[in-house]
Amino acid sequence: MEKLIQSTNLQRAHLMDFFEVMNIVASFLQKEDLEALKLTQVAGEFTQTLAVLEDALTQARKTGITESLLETDRLRDTIFIGLKTVLKGMSYFPENTISNAANNIQLVVEKYGKKIQELPQREETAVLINLTEDLKTNDYQQDVQTVGLTAWVYQQDVQVAGLTAWVEKLEQANTQFEELYTQRTEKEAQFVVGLTKTERENMQEIFVKLCRTIEAYALIEGEEAYKPLADKINNEISKVQQAIKRRM
Repeated sequence: MEKLIQSTNLQRAHLMDFFEVMNIVASFLQKEDLEALKLTQVAGEFTQTLAVLEDALTQARKTGITESLLETDRLRDTIFIGLKTVLKGMSYFPENTISNAANNIQLVVEKYGKKIQELPQREETAVLINLTEDLKTNDYQQDVQTVGLTAWVYQQDVQVAGLTAWVEKLEQANTQFEELYTQRTEKEAQFVVGLTKTERENMQEIFVKLCRTIEAYALIEGEEAYKPLADKINNEISKVQQAIKRRM
């Protein structure tokens, strides 16, 4: 039988990325019928170990960067919502060239989801990088310029920020967030390297145990009941490993 969980390798993940993934896996477990899956014991061990790791990280969160990070996250969310609002309004513009261009861009945005601003921080960063890169390609640059050159009003004394400016501001805010996230991660890693080394190793160990237990019961009981959970775990691990590759 092919392995249900493709990889448990998170050794090169930043500490906070690792912690976020473990939290997400814990949320997956909370939604499962653990007794039916025979995962009650290992899930309990996983949750207890995660609580110990979280306690060890409490002091690391006092680096002074977290508040700036949250402010920047709120800023990029506000800009993104503003961008979507502009696009929705321009899709009703009484000239087909303009409204069609706005609709084309809306399709690009919706390709990444309807509530990008509600994604986990790390995932939102990656999505916004891809989105802004898409909007700068030749396929959509003309549409961005077309929408950006038009205003709802035609008075000469009214200035309206074009769509290009919205895209640029979104990219800037997202880049700033990514830089702050990296700074916080590096600073926290230095601060808690001794404090959390054992706790992280224990967390990795219980995570591997959880995945192996899922694999074992899938082999014995049949993989149908375990595959949805395994797929969700695979998806989260893949995101972190992709982030690691981007940093290399």
